[in-house]
Amino acid sequence: MNRLWVRLSLAFTAVVLLGFGAVVFGTFSLASNQRMQTLLLNQFERPHGLVDSASAYYKEHGSWNGVETLMDGARSTLLPGSGARGALILLNADGRVVYSSLPPERLPPTSSRVGRPILADGKLIGHINFIALQDNKPTTYAAWDTSSPSDFMQEVTLFLLKIALAVGVLGLLFGVLASRNLAAPLNRLAVAARAIGARNLDYRVPVQGSTEIREVAESFNKMAANLQSAESLRRNLLADVAHELRTPLTVLQGNLQAILEDVYPLDKGEVVRLHDQTRHLHRLVNDLHELAQAEARQLPLQTQTLDLNALVREAVDFFGPVAEEESVTLELVTTAVALPIQGDRARLMQVLQNLLNNSLRHTPAEGKIEIAVRPQAGGVEIAIEDTGEGISAEDLPHIFERFYRSGKARDRDSGGTGLGLAIVRALVDAHDGRVTVESDGKGTGSQFTIWLPTEAASDSRSDSF
Repeated sequence: MNRLWVRLSLAFTAVVLLGFGAVVFGTFSLASNQRMQTLLLNQFERPHGLVDSASAYYKEHGSWNGVETLMDGARSTLLPGSGARGALILLNADGRVVYSSLPPERLPPTSSRVGRPILADGKLIGHINFIALQDNKPTTYAAWDTSSPSDFMQEVTLFLLKIALAVGVLGLLFGVLASRNLAAPLNRLAVAARAIGARNLDYRVPVQGSTEIREVAESFNKMAANLQSAESLRRNLLADVAHELRTPLTVLQGNLQAILEDVYPLDKGEVVRLHDQTRHLHRLVNDLHELAQAEARQLPLQTQTLDLNALVREAVDFFGPVAEEESVTLELVTTAVALPIQGDRARLMQVLQNLLNNSLRHTPAEGKIEIAVRPQAGGVEIAIEDTGEGISAEDLPHIFERFYRSGKARDRDSGGTGLGLAIVRALVDAHDGRVTVESDGKGTGSQFTIWLPTEAASDSRSDSF
């Protein structure tokens, strides 16, 4: 019932019913006994009407003898059919009934007291009466106006004009109300569009109106929210880039200035330090570019069928020597069953390397990192659990945010760029997966869990689009 086409249909139906009701009202009003009596009496009194015809008949014949022919013809013309609306009575000058379309026993007793006088050369020669009937029984004599006869057609025309005017006014009011009701949500959308165009991204449209308008309003609000989120990301990115680039650029500028002023000698060791800063800048810019592409869902993926067991084993083998050097135990737990997925090999390897590198950086010597691969709810799960520093409850909700470091006291060299886990989440999202982290607090270690859809689940999702 809240569909726009239903509301429009109901509005048009209401207008049609309004017009139909006006026609019915006008018809019944014009066809009422009072109106019909007025019409008949008007026909009696008009020039060459029944009164004039009766007067001419009397002048011609000198009496009312044979007047039945004239009266029967008038009755059949003015009261067609059975004449159920009324009866005609003709009286002579003495008040005696000389013609009646009713039997004598059904005549009212006061027939001589009412009627339209018939004159011939200024002399009263009789009266003509009209009796209203209801259920074929006499009720009342017609109220006869002895003044000049009214123009019935003028009355009818005026009556119809009044009805037309009333219907027009009602139709106009109804149309205005219906139009305002239907157009109000669109006006609100237009105001909201202008507000968004003016960079007021906090503006939202009230979700009101028909189902279609509500869907448009909800889509508009979602679009505004996405724009607001994108604008927030853009501002945060600019702030983060400016903040992160400031340190290496300051170091470069200061060292180069010192070399120019002969404070530092231009030797190989100084060049190595400057080169390290440029590498840090290069890595930071590449990470930001990759993260921006992934968050915008524009990162190109070279998807293929992969055996996740083999991929994880390769990543663990790569970090084996590093873990051995740090005296950290790496343990891999997999299944004998192949776990095929659809994904980009290089990107998923990057995800695994970032997570393993993060765990190794925060796991002390003699610690342990366990990597488990297992089927889980329509996909496959990779769990990386370590016995490292752990994550506080305060830091846990922000661990995947860009440039966020759980150890605020750690410097940037030991803490990395702060983009590794943000890139992990973006790349996992690009594969229609999800990544979560759990930790009971500082000193309890942490567990990162990745869920990726299996090859069959990926195919079924692709078929559904």
